Amino acid sequence: METPPPPDALSLASQYAISLTVDIVRAQVTGEQQVRYTNAEGVSLRDLYLRLFPNTPGYGGGMQVTSIRLNGEPVSPEVRLGGSALRLLLNPPLAPMETVTLNLTFTVTVPLTDEIDYAQFAYVRGVMALPEVYPLIPVYDDEGWNVEIAPEYGDAVYSDVAFYQVDVTAPPAMTLVTSGECWAPEAGRWSCQAGPVRDFALILGDDYQVARQVAEGAIVNSYFYSGHREGGEQALRMAVDAFTLYSRLFGPYPYEELDVVETPTRAGGIEYPTLVVISDRLYTGHPRLEWVVAHEVAHQWWYGVVGSDQVDEPWLDEALTQYTTLLYHEFFYGAETADEILKGDFQAAYDRLVDEGNDMPAGLPVAAYPRDLYSPVVYRKGALYFHALRQRVGDENFFAILRAYYRRHRYGIATPDSFLATVKAVTGSEHRDLYERWILGVSR
Repeated sequence: METPPPPDALSLASQYAISLTVDIVRAQVTGEQQVRYTNAEGVSLRDLYLRLFPNTPGYGGGMQVTSIRLNGEPVSPEVRLGGSALRLLLNPPLAPMETVTLNLTFTVTVPLTDEIDYAQFAYVRGVMALPEVYPLIPVYDDEGWNVEIAPEYGDAVYSDVAFYQVDVTAPPAMTLVTSGECWAPEAGRWSCQAGPVRDFALILGDDYQVARQVAEGAIVNSYFYSGHREGGEQALRMAVDAFTLYSRLFGPYPYEELDVVETPTRAGGIEYPTLVVISDRLYTGHPRLEWVVAHEVAHQWWYGVVGSDQVDEPWLDEALTQYTTLLYHEFFYGAETADEILKGDFQAAYDRLVDEGNDMPAGLPVAAYPRDLYSPVVYRKGALYFHALRQRVGDENFFAILRAYYRRHRYGIATPDSFLATVKAVTGSEHRDLYERWILGVSR
């Protein structure tokens, strides 16, 4: 008898059906959610976790799950990590390829200040930013469930791709921007679909205008405040340039839209699936606008399509994204400009680490770094690894590595070992000495 082929990984992806009602006056969101989760692991699962990111310090809000049903039966979860995780015991355990259905109701309180960390989750200046405003199932891997609380200065979400159907009720005068695509069957109600994506984010604003352009078969949208048209149109041009370049260098963007959204975030920018937010401080002639836009767009390739553990292995997406941003400047402004950035920013930051006795491996978890060392070590020193690899193998092989890496890990989870395996597949060697020097060890 012929052995049947293994199931398509995407056929096993979780399916979220979420209904959200946004109360602007109270700065609250109420929700109902159904999620179908299939055990795609090779072992039976005795428990299942939900992450409640609004309850983490970096978000500064609150989420209360008011009811949970597991396969139709009410359950009482164990509350973990200060309320930011719920553990559901599975009895009997969930065998490989079996599916469970969760039904939940929840209420979320949104902060009314931009003084909590990066203000990534807040209602400020007429903009309500709502990333991960629903209970999310984290990644299960060889270490078990990934549920640790990430430091506020790093990315918090480590998740598999899933499919989303999200209905939103909110004031009809506001503009809604989300992961995926939305349409409005009636005023104040939107129906949105996204997938396969790693999580779902939405932004509501009372003063948005939009400019858009088609690039490589997709629509790139720039949402900006009505008084910031010049900056919004600049952001659109930069995003289109970056989007076009990365599509041709690494592989096609698999979604129909990409949204670039001005928000009050205190970070320069933040990436979400098919959506990036850019700080409103950059829309009035700030010289960093182009770097931040090009960086966040690059995350659609390195984090969005190619996933990795952003909490424990942040270099895999951040260092590569940073080097990709350098490639953007090289292609549009020339090798001399890129070399100036490489030496004046990346190399100079690394030299200061060495001179001040602060050099650290670039391959550590976010929590291993003091806040002031995270960026210079991971973003800048880590980027020097990719430059050293490029110099070693040459441009043809280097870009072949990145194209193969993107193709091999599309919608999946990459690891350091799988990146090195891709390097070896293309060049015949892992070039492990470079990896050990820049990522695993102290470089000098």
